[in-house]
Amino acid sequence: MERLELLRREAPGFEQRRVIKPPTTPAAPRSGTNVLQDSYNRLGEADQLREQGKFDRAQKICESLIREHRDYMAAFGLGQKTALDFPGESAGILKKADDLWGSERVTVAYGQGVSSTSLQLVAAINTIANGGVYVAPKLVSSIVGADGTTTETPPSDSHVVVSPEAAAQTTEMMRQVVCQGTATRAQVEGLSIAGKTGTAFKAADNGTYFNENGQRVYYASFVGFFPADDPQVTVLVSVDEPPAGTFDRFGGTAAAPVFAELAPSLIHELGIVPNENAPTCAPT
Repeated sequence: MERLELLRREAPGFEQRRVIKPPTTPAAPRSGTNVLQDSYNRLGEADQLREQGKFDRAQKICESLIREHRDYMAAFGLGQKTALDFPGESAGILKKADDLWGSERVTVAYGQGVSSTSLQLVAAINTIANGGVYVAPKLVSSIVGADGTTTETPPSDSHVVVSPEAAAQTTEMMRQVVCQGTATRAQVEGLSIAGKTGTAFKAADNGTYFNENGQRVYYASFVGFFPADDPQVTVLVSVDEPPAGTFDRFGGTAAAPVFAELAPSLIHELGIVPNENAPTCAPT
C-alpha cells in the first residue's frame, strides 16, 4: 500500500509494466555479447552457493545484480528529468538500490515499482534503436531565420549504455514480439517493426489498483520503432483506463492496433522507404 500511495500522490507518470522490459533486458556487461546468458549464469552461481550453505556470498551476488540493474535503468534515462527541462516535467520514480524493499528488488525489472513519463520511455526505447546509445531528446531540430537560412540546433548529449550486440539482440526479440508474440496486431505489411506491449495496473485515487466498482484499473501501451533494421521513427501509444473486464484492456489489443494505423501515414509523410530485403513477419 505504501508504494501505491507514493505512485498516486506524486503522479510521476505511470507504471509501464512489461512495456519497459526492452531497456531492462540488455543489462549485461557493456562489452558483452550475450544479453541473457550472463545474468542467468550469475543467478545460477548464487543458487549453487545457497545450496552449499554459502549464503553470504550468494547474497552479495544478488545485491550486486540488483545494483547493476538499477544503474542500467538510470543510464537509460529512467528516474530523472530529460534534457528538455519542460515546466512541470516529472523525473518519474526509480528508487535507489538500497531503498528497494521486498519484491520490488525484482519486480522493477518488468516495470512494477518504477514509473516513467512517456518521454522517458520513448528515449529509453530509442537507446535500443540507436544501437545502445542514449541520445537526449530535443524538441527543435533546426531554426529557420527571416532570410530563410536554416541553422541546426546543437547535437544532443549522448552516452553509451549497452553494446551494439546487446541492442541488436534486444531489437530482434522485440521484432519477434510483433511477429509472433503479444503485438501481432501492430504488424504492417512489408514493414519490419520492433516493439513491446505493456498492460499495467493503474494506481487509483483510493490508493489501490481497483476503482469504486471493485474493477481493476488498467493502463495499456505499445511502443515500437521502424524500420527495425534501420530505425527512423519510434511511436508510443498509451490507452488510459481501457475497458476493464474485456479483452480490449491489454497493450496488444488496445494500443497495438492504433500503432498499426499510424505507421503507414508516418512512412508516407516522412518519405521512409523500407528495405525490401529486411526480415518481416511471415503472412498469417
